[in-house]
Amino acid sequence: MVVLYVLDVPEFRPIVEASVAKGFRISKSDKGYFRIESDTEIVLNRREMAMKPAVWYGLFTGGLNGEIAEFGRDEVRVISTNRPL
Repeated sequence: MVVLYVLDVPEFRPIVEASVAKGFRISKSDKGYFRIESDTEIVLNRREMAMKPAVWYGLFTGGLNGEIAEFGRDEVRVISTNRPL
């Protein structure tokens, strides 16, 4: 399972909205974070979410469970660390 923790602030709200649209599981913690989960991978696109680069590069400030497979200017892909060899 892949989990992305996103701080509950207006600047990061597009991440949560895009994750809902993509069918990822979303829950909110009592500590001010959203928990975004996927069984396989989480792929997000900065331009689709209309995020400024400065906010985009702060995407992982809340933490994650998984491995960053790709993190470019416009797209990020987080995969499970529990994949078969």
